[in-house]
Amino acid sequence: MGECFHEYSKHHGKVMRAGEEMTAKEVVQEIYGVIQQGSEIGEIDVFLDLLETPDPTYNDLNKLTRGTDASPEQMEDMRLYRIEDGEFILGTWDDEKRMAYIQERVNGDDEALNALDKAQFLRYRYERGKSTQNYLSKWDVDDELRELCEGLADATGDDTYRRILGADSTLGDF
Repeated sequence: MGECFHEYSKHHGKVMRAGEEMTAKEVVQEIYGVIQQGSEIGEIDVFLDLLETPDPTYNDLNKLTRGTDASPEQMEDMRLYRIEDGEFILGTWDDEKRMAYIQERVNGDDEALNALDKAQFLRYRYERGKSTQNYLSKWDVDDELRELCEGLADATGDDTYRRILGADSTLGDF
């Protein structure tokens, strides 16, 4: 919040909305809105940000979770990261500990799976040449999963996440 006010002070009297100068009260309300919106960021959003970060560290995780609904503890419980021998490791689709966590959930209660769990599980099966169709049918692919796969593809620069949902199939894929 302090940074927002500091930035506003540099432009006091020049902040406009729809061609009209905003009052200080309007600016404060806008800042509170930005902060509130930022707090709705969860573990999956932070994970995507970490994927885009070159050589992410625990410090990066800590910074990204400040002022959000995400917590490093919850992300660790979800196996989205771990620290092994001092090394910060992200729980991606090819991380065996993350996949063991997801597999346990798939074998238990599918309803406990979030969109990231599903996307990473589908990616894991896809990479191993295993069918994903029965899971795609069972899970009824929704906008949340599609958007997340788009986000994962963008964050990693890997279009495989688009292909696992059939959005980017080529003749070579078949």
